[in-house]
Amino acid sequence: MGDNAISREKRSLPPADYSLKIESFKLLSESTVESFESGVFKSGGYNWKLVFYPNGKKNDGGKDHLSLYLKIDDSNPHSDGTWNVNVYYKLFVYDQLSNQYLVVQDAKAPMRRFDRRKGEWGFGKFLDLATFNEPSNGYLVDESCVFGAEVYVVKPTGSEEILSLVSEPDDGTYRFTIPAFGSVGDTVQRSGEFTVGERNWQLVVYPAGSGADRGNYLTVSLKLADYQKVTPKKPVYAEFKFKIPNQYSRNRAGAEQTVKYFFNSAVEKESSKFLSRDDLYDTTKGYLPSNETLVVEVQFLVVSVIKANT
Repeated sequence: MGDNAISREKRSLPPADYSLKIESFKLLSESTVESFESGVFKSGGYNWKLVFYPNGKKNDGGKDHLSLYLKIDDSNPHSDGTWNVNVYYKLFVYDQLSNQYLVVQDAKAPMRRFDRRKGEWGFGKFLDLATFNEPSNGYLVDESCVFGAEVYVVKPTGSEEILSLVSEPDDGTYRFTIPAFGSVGDTVQRSGEFTVGERNWQLVVYPAGSGADRGNYLTVSLKLADYQKVTPKKPVYAEFKFKIPNQYSRNRAGAEQTVKYFFNSAVEKESSKFLSRDDLYDTTKGYLPSNETLVVEVQFLVVSVIKANT
């Protein structure tokens, strides 16, 4: 692996999975053994080892370098010869003077597959020996050094969902009738919960308006009523129309406003300058007849549905 494919950075946090301290490094490097293996450590449900080449792994470009590798141990139970383990990993060397760790990882292909054919991944040019041996760098102090590893195993869970957008869903129109609306004052009116697209919703009416519309417009809002109740929480995309029909004649236009919104919390989606209070209380307009019964509707045009793929 070329050096340009390696990322190096320092951090103060020690490796999460394993540390290996080597004492009498000089004696180790002067021995006739090319590589040394650590003891077994566990991470992600598998057994691993560090493989250390004090004078570099020559056939992996390790001349004049330390070479360090992560190896999946033979003690792991594998059901057949086609096994593989996908891993994100980082290897470490400790700077004992600054109390920081040099973190080395693949820069271009951070996930590696361990299998029967290749059970070892790492870096021939983990760290050049001149840098490692320089006392002021802190990696080798009193002939001792510390290496480490973090291993994150990618395990498919089999969990899968299907997102569908349903146009004009069944029972997609809900009507909220408020009798004696002229007597409710500023009291917020809430409908019962109703179901569209397998989720529960609620209409909310602010007679005096809400936010920037307060005092001038009637505000209607739609709330995903079951957002806090569904586990895990699942957002919903919806396109819908707020409507206040003309109660004098179906042939006369009522008030309508189309809204598109992604419901990812329990926050209501409000109308904006939907129907002025002057027009609402003008009995000639037909929105609020003499019996003062207000009818508010919501018509779902599109709603998303998420289902588990079993």
